[in-house]
Amino acid sequence: MSEGSNAGLAYGDKDSSRSSNTPIQSKTSDGRSPQLLPPIGKAEIGFSGTPASLKSPTETKARFHAGCVPKQSIYMDWNSVRADKKKHSDAEEQETISHYLNRNKDYLETYILESVPQDVVEKWLHMKMKNNAINVHPKLSYNRPSASHDHSRTTKQMFMDILKIYKEDPREHTVLWQLAKSVATSIGVETYRVYKLFPDHPTFVQHFVIDHTKLPQNQPVPSTLERSDPQQVELVLEVAKKGTSKRVSRFDDPLRFPETPLSLLKSCNSRNKQGNYILYQPIITKSGKTSYVLEMWRTKDRFKVIDEEISGHIVVWGSVALHYCKLYVDKKRERNMSDFLLDVVKAIFEEMVSLDQLIKRILEFAQRLVNADRASLFLVDYRNSELVSTVFDLKFEPGLDLDMEKKEIRMPINRGIAGHVALSGETMNIPDAYSDYRFNRDVDEATGYKTISILCMPIKVEGKVIGVVQMVNKRDDKYFGDDDEAAFEIFSTFFGLALHHARLYDRIMRKEQKYRVALEVLSYHNTCREYEVQAMLLDKEPLNVDFADFYLDPFRFDEFEKCKCIISMFRDLFDMTQFDITTLTRFTLTVKKNYRTVPYHNFDHGWTVAHAMYAILKSDVKERFDYNKRLALFVACLCHDLDHRGYTNKYMSETASPLAAMYTTSTLEHHHFNITVTILQQDGHNIFSHISSEDYKEILGFIRHCILATDLAAFFPNLDKIRELYRSDEAQFSWDDPSHRDLAMAISMTAADLSASAKPWEIQIKTVKVIFEEFYDQGDKERAAGRIPIPMMDRNKPEEQPASQVGFLSQICIPCYDMLYRILPNTKPMYAMATKNLNRWKARADKILFKQDSKKDNSKDSLEPKDGIGDDDDDVTVKNEGNKRVEIIRQESKTIIGEAQPKPVVWNDDEEFAVEQTFRSNIWKEIDGVTWIEEEGVLVASEATKKDDTV
Repeated sequence: MSEGSNAGLAYGDKDSSRSSNTPIQSKTSDGRSPQLLPPIGKAEIGFSGTPASLKSPTETKARFHAGCVPKQSIYMDWNSVRADKKKHSDAEEQETISHYLNRNKDYLETYILESVPQDVVEKWLHMKMKNNAINVHPKLSYNRPSASHDHSRTTKQMFMDILKIYKEDPREHTVLWQLAKSVATSIGVETYRVYKLFPDHPTFVQHFVIDHTKLPQNQPVPSTLERSDPQQVELVLEVAKKGTSKRVSRFDDPLRFPETPLSLLKSCNSRNKQGNYILYQPIITKSGKTSYVLEMWRTKDRFKVIDEEISGHIVVWGSVALHYCKLYVDKKRERNMSDFLLDVVKAIFEEMVSLDQLIKRILEFAQRLVNADRASLFLVDYRNSELVSTVFDLKFEPGLDLDMEKKEIRMPINRGIAGHVALSGETMNIPDAYSDYRFNRDVDEATGYKTISILCMPIKVEGKVIGVVQMVNKRDDKYFGDDDEAAFEIFSTFFGLALHHARLYDRIMRKEQKYRVALEVLSYHNTCREYEVQAMLLDKEPLNVDFADFYLDPFRFDEFEKCKCIISMFRDLFDMTQFDITTLTRFTLTVKKNYRTVPYHNFDHGWTVAHAMYAILKSDVKERFDYNKRLALFVACLCHDLDHRGYTNKYMSETASPLAAMYTTSTLEHHHFNITVTILQQDGHNIFSHISSEDYKEILGFIRHCILATDLAAFFPNLDKIRELYRSDEAQFSWDDPSHRDLAMAISMTAADLSASAKPWEIQIKTVKVIFEEFYDQGDKERAAGRIPIPMMDRNKPEEQPASQVGFLSQICIPCYDMLYRILPNTKPMYAMATKNLNRWKARADKILFKQDSKKDNSKDSLEPKDGIGDDDDDVTVKNEGNKRVEIIRQESKTIIGEAQPKPVVWNDDEEFAVEQTFRSNIWKEIDGVTWIEEEGVLVASEATKKDDTV
C-alpha cells in the first residue's frame, strides 16, 4: 500500500480535511486538531528508537520496501512474492497506526466517545475483562471459558441469559443463582455464596446450601437454605445495612475475617489453603432494602476497584431482571390467587351452616395457600381480654376430611405471639420461634411438637381485630417467605369477611333457636289445656242471653261463660260448616289466656268489644259488610288487645320498650295483630284452615286493618275523612266504594272498642274505675322514674276523673257514634246512651267545680265524696248558698247537650234515614267555654283553660 493511500485511509484526503463544513475542533497540546490525524510524512515513518531524520534514505526505503525487492531468478514465485509483500504491508500499516494512536490518545478518546456505539464499547470491555481474568488465574481451569464460550458476551447478553433461565424456571432462586454465577464468572472468583436477608429481622440471615462435590460453574440451583452462624455474617450484615459493596482481606482485618467456606477448600483440593480475599456485593430491591448479598472468594489475588465496578454493573442489570421476574411471579400468583379465592368463596357459602365447620374449612385453605404444617385460629374476646380458639393446632392432611373435636381453648390476650398480634394489629413472620422472647413454649413442651417458624396475621373487620390466624412450620421449607406473607394478607381479607358474616349468621341461628325455645315456652304457658277444651265441648247447658242487646252487662258472666258466649255468637254469625268446633273452642280459650291480668285491657275488655261488634253486625240487617269482612271484624274485636301491658303507646316509646323499637307507629296495635297470627299458626288453632288460601289472605288483611284502627291516633284521620263525605247536601258515602267500606270498618272498630261509654250508667261507672286504676299504675311508674304524670294518671288527683270523662265522651265517643249512627242507623242506642252518660259526667264535673269554688269562698260544706266520683243520683242537691249558681250551670249544660241530639228520624222503606241540615254534630269542640285537648288518647281540659276558669 502506498504512502498516499495509507494517509487517505486514516484521515481522508487533503481536500476533504479542509472542507468548510468541517467544524473547528479544539486544539491538542501540539496545536493540532484532535479529530484530524496529521499527515504521515516520510520523516515520521520509522519503527526504531532512532528518529527518522537521522536515518539515511536507504534505510528508510529498505524498511518500507524490504519485502518488495525483486529476486534475480527467472523461476521466482510471483504469487508468494505478492502475498509476502501484502503481509508485510498490513503488518507495517497496523504498526504504524498503533504507533500513531499511542502518540495521539486524545484523538482516540474523542473518536471512541463520539463515533463508536455503546454496545461495541461494552463488548470490548467485556473481552478485556475476560482476558484479564484468564491471565490472573491461569490455574483455575473451571473459570476459563470453554472453547464454545463466547468471549464477547456483554451485560445485555447476560441479561438475556437470565431471562432465558427465568422462562425455563421462573423461581426467584433460579434467577438469583444465575445472576450470582454471571457475576462470579465475569470477575473471576474461586467460589461464592449467596445470603438471604430479612429486613424485618436484622440479625437473621440464611445462605443457600450448595453441593460441595461440584465446581461453582456446575452447581445446580440450591433448593434449601440454612441459617447462617451470626458470628460469621457480621460483614454481610454491615454490607446489607450500608447497601454498598465491600472488599475485605484476611491480612487487613484478621479478627473479623470469616472462615473459609468448605466449597473453596474442595475446589483447591487441599485443606491447607484458605481464602484470603472477599468481595461482598449487595442486591438491592426496588424499595431500597438489601434482599441478598453475594460473597465472592479468592485465595491469591486481591479484588480491585475494577472488580467492584464490574460486579456492581452486572448486579444492576441483574436486579432489573430479578425485579421483573418478581412482577411476573406476582401476576401469576394473583391469577392463581383469584382461582383460589373463588374456591374459598364457594366453600364459605357451602359451610355457612356451622361456624366451627367454616373456620376449619377456611383454615384448610389457608394451610394449602402457604403450605403450613399446623394452623390455629383465635377469636378476640374483648369483654374478658382473652383469645378464644375452637380450632387449635389443626394439622394439614391433604385429601383427608378429619373430624374435628370441638374444644374451646382460652388464653390471656397479652400472651404469646398471637396475643401480641391481636393487640398490635401487625403481621409477624418469625423464622426462628425460639429466638423470639414472645414465643410461648408451653404448647411444644406439652405436645412434643417442635415449632420452627411462625406466620401470624390479624383478621380485621372495619379496622378492628376480630381474630388472629397462626400458621406453624412451612412444609417445603424452613421459613415463611415474603410471598407467603403477601398471599396470606390478601386471603385474610376474605377470611375476615367470611368470619364476620359467619359470626353474624351464627348469632342469628342462636337467636332463632332461642326464639323457638321461647315460642315453645309461650305455647305451653299461653295455650289452653286440652281438658279445658273438652270441658267446654261437653258443657251443653244453653245460654239464655240476648246477645243483640247493646246494653248487655259484661260483668254478669264469668270467664268460662264468656268463652261459651263467644262460641255461641260465632255460631250465630257464621256458617259453622266451614269451621271445626274443636279448633274454634281451642282458639277461644287460648285467646283468653293470652290476655294479661291488667286492670282494664284484659279478656273482659276483649269480650265486651267482641259482643259490641256482634250487636253492630246483627243490627245491620242488610249485611252491608260481606261475609269475610264480618268474620274479620268479629275476630279482630276478640283479639284486638292481646298481650296488652296496661301502658299507652307513648309510654312504651318513652321507656325504650323493645316493642317501640320494632314498630314506629301503633306499637301495641301491631303487637296485638302479631300475637293473633301467632295463635293462628299454632297446631290446632287455625280456625280458617278450612277456607281457601285467597280468602284466608284477605281475612288476615282485614283483621290487620281493623286492629290497627283501634289506635286513637288513627281514629281522628278516619273521622275527618268520613265527615267530609257527609258535609255536602247529599251524602257522598257509598258502600260500593272499597275505601268507604274500609272507613266504615275502622269506625265500627272504634265504636266497639269504646262500647263501655255506651253502656248504662251502672256498667259505665264500674268500667271507669278499672280504667283509671290502670292509668294510675302507669302514673306511679312515671313518678318513680322521676317524671310528673299528667293529672288524669295522677293517683293524687281523683277529682280529674269527671272532667276527663266529659272530654273523652264529648271529643271522641259522641263523634264516633254520631258517624256510626249515620252509616248504620240501627246503632242509635249506642249514641243515645253515650249522650246520657255525658250528661251524668257533666253533672259530676259541676259538683267538683262548685266544691272548688266553695273552698275559695271558705265554705264549710262539702258536696263531693272522698272517692271523687259521687253518688249515682242524677239530681243535684246543694244546700249552701251556691245552689242556685250550680243549677244554672246544670241547666245550661243540658241545653247544650239537648241541642246536640238529632231530631226525629224519618225512616224509608229501605231503612235509610234523612237528617236535617240543622243537625249539630260539633258539640265536641267546646263545652261551657272549656277547651279540650288530647292527652294519652283521652281528652282533658287544657291547663290554660283551667287557670283562667272562674266559673
